[in-house]
Amino acid sequence: MRLVFMGTPDFSVPSLRALVQGGHEVVGVFTQPDRPCGR
Repeated sequence: MRLVFMGTPDFSVPSLRALVQGGHEVVGVFTQPDRPCGR
C-alpha cells in the first residue's frame, strides 16, 4: 500500500517503522518543523 504518514516524531517513530517493515511504500512524511531554542 502506498501511503503518506503524518505524526509527531517521538511518538510516531514506532508506527512508521512498523509500516515500513510491513512492506508498505511510504511516499511522504509530514512532521512539525523544529522550534527555535531559547524562547
